[in-house]
Amino acid sequence: MTTLRHLVLSVLLAVTPLLSAFAYDDGLKRSTPEAEGISSQAIEKFFADLDESGLEVHSIMILRHDKVIAEHWWAPYSADLTHAMYSATKTFTSMAIGFAVQEGLINIEDRVMDFFPELLPEKISPQLEALKVKHLLSMSVGHKSMSYAGSGLPQVKSFLAAEFEYEPGTHFAYNITASHMLSNILRRVTGITIYEYLSPRLLEPLGIKDIVWEMDNDGTNMGNGGMHLRTSDMAKMGIFLNNKGKWNGKQLLNSEWIEAATTPKIYQVDPNGPVEDAKDDGAQGYGYQIWMGRCGSYRAIGGMGQTIMVFPGKDFVVVSTCALRDEAKFNEIIYSMLPALTDKKLKERKGFDINQAIAKYNLPMPFEPSAEPVLKSCAKRYSMLQNAYGIENVYFRFDAKGDCYMTFVAGAAVSNIPFALDGWKVGTTDRKMIFARSSYPNLSGVTPYYTNGSCSWTRDGKLNARYISMFNPGVQEDFQISFNGDELVIEVLPAAGPQPGAPGRAQAPVVLKGVIE
Repeated sequence: MTTLRHLVLSVLLAVTPLLSAFAYDDGLKRSTPEAEGISSQAIEKFFADLDESGLEVHSIMILRHDKVIAEHWWAPYSADLTHAMYSATKTFTSMAIGFAVQEGLINIEDRVMDFFPELLPEKISPQLEALKVKHLLSMSVGHKSMSYAGSGLPQVKSFLAAEFEYEPGTHFAYNITASHMLSNILRRVTGITIYEYLSPRLLEPLGIKDIVWEMDNDGTNMGNGGMHLRTSDMAKMGIFLNNKGKWNGKQLLNSEWIEAATTPKIYQVDPNGPVEDAKDDGAQGYGYQIWMGRCGSYRAIGGMGQTIMVFPGKDFVVVSTCALRDEAKFNEIIYSMLPALTDKKLKERKGFDINQAIAKYNLPMPFEPSAEPVLKSCAKRYSMLQNAYGIENVYFRFDAKGDCYMTFVAGAAVSNIPFALDGWKVGTTDRKMIFARSSYPNLSGVTPYYTNGSCSWTRDGKLNARYISMFNPGVQEDFQISFNGDELVIEVLPAAGPQPGAPGRAQAPVVLKGVIE
């Protein structure tokens, strides 16, 4: 019976090519490129071009006719892990406002000041009186400065007191606090957070669950960022937008809102229209928390390339998580697939699986392969000399394979980070200490969060180690560790290249010293 069961299972797997190649069950439909009117050669070339570009891509899902036709995660990223969305969160904020408009709770012509009567400045300018919800949605507030003190309601008060340079609705200026004002407004009219509001209306119907949405100091979900989603969650949002608010045949949000949100309300450079010969997508217009793009596209976009790109005229969606330094180059590679799209099915490539063909792509390892591991199957405990970070002890454990487990102790805080020898090891940590300001602090207090760590021994016996934050992708910390008899020296190296986060990071290494216990 067991043999027969295994045989049946093997047959089912052999004749069911449309299941995800990855273990995480996201509920999305699968198909092949050819069945949906695009050659798999074009998809192969797209991934090859990405690889040759040197861009750091973490995941891609390509969809045609609401079906996933290619998907890949660059190790150590994986289908089951959430990824910071950064400003792509804004598009979800737009949808929340759309639902509130649909339910009669908000009108885009409502004055912003009327939602916060107790937070208004003593003198109300004509521009503040004219500022409406639609101006927040379209990044056309008109403020002279986009920097606002405080968090939570103190920041709302700062926003309302800000000086205007332009009349609302006349000039585009990217204003992340305007997006968070929308979240605050929604909480005022509903009595609940935007996450609580969107859950039964959008997230749960789409099967988006077990996510993080960061909050400000007053417990209001950030309307301008802070969502952490899986790539498949982004794909579902792309399908929802492409189908004008419809999901599995049911109209969740009226199509008029999707049309309004994805139609230019203001232009970034030329007030009369898009820049036709632009080499990037920053001058094609802005809707309601959604960027217009070239080639008939629009997109939700977050820092470093968290992208939901929709081509409504072609029934084509591409979503990505990345740590990009060149968004324009990335978009061009996406656009290169468009000529291959057709309205008819193509002949399948016998025995070919696009996901197997692209499985070879992974992030490059951070270090050269190890010389013979210096330490295995042992543990070391060090008392640290006085330092600015309050680190009292550092412990190391090396297993039989040479994988390293490093523990920092600072008062009551005990933070663990694992590193695989010449590979990647997933871990969780509640570490909030920041060396050289080379990564975001975990200000939201979301712990524990995922890390991936890798290490390698140099020929002169030093241990190089890197961990990347899976909570805030694109940021990392590099260590060079020297075990000199009874002495320990840890150099925390500043991250190479531009990093997100606050300015003013130290450029010199942080050096920590300790002695064996």
